Amino acid sequence: MPNDDANDSALPNQVADNLRAMIVRGSLLPGEHLGQTQLAERFGRSKVPIREALKLLATEGFLRHDRNRGYFVSPLEIEEARQLYKLRSWLESELLQTAEWPDDTQLAAFRAQFDAVDAIDQGKEFQRWASSLEQLRYALFDLSPEKLLLREAMRLWRLTDRYRALMPRTMAESPERKLIDALAARDRKALLSGYLAGRAEIESALEKVFE
Repeated sequence: MPNDDANDSALPNQVADNLRAMIVRGSLLPGEHLGQTQLAERFGRSKVPIREALKLLATEGFLRHDRNRGYFVSPLEIEEARQLYKLRSWLESELLQTAEWPDDTQLAAFRAQFDAVDAIDQGKEFQRWASSLEQLRYALFDLSPEKLLLREAMRLWRLTDRYRALMPRTMAESPERKLIDALAARDRKALLSGYLAGRAEIESALEKVFE
């Protein structure tokens, strides 16, 4: 076992990233117990970064901690999903309301990013698709000067990825194309209405999954 794990401050985040991805893609199931000894053996690390990673994921909401039994993958619950998406709608609407209009260079970059995301097969490469979509989403919402709201929105994106992973991979393309078109037209009303329409479609699909 490596002796310098405790001195590598990046290790807990690296372990957390790996565990988060495993939870999102379903390799770790809701309610599954995560033992520190087993995880340390799995990742070839000491228990120190494992313990810190588990604490971080519990703070983010991916795990639940029982003082006597340890850490468990958080369950998927429709009421939690509704509240998470409601929070996202509030934050993201405010970010779009305050977004500065992009120039032609930025718009071209957005369109190139969208085309790259749209070309990924969600069914075969969901994790890469989700990661690429988050990068595009960040670029779009980063047009707003309200960076604290953006950081909170990013936290919610990761939490809702668990629910998005449940949805059919055959859904229509992501609504980001309409957002880019509205930004190009400098049409604030279309920007907000396009966003809300896309959000309603995704939330409706999620409700059907839980039915």
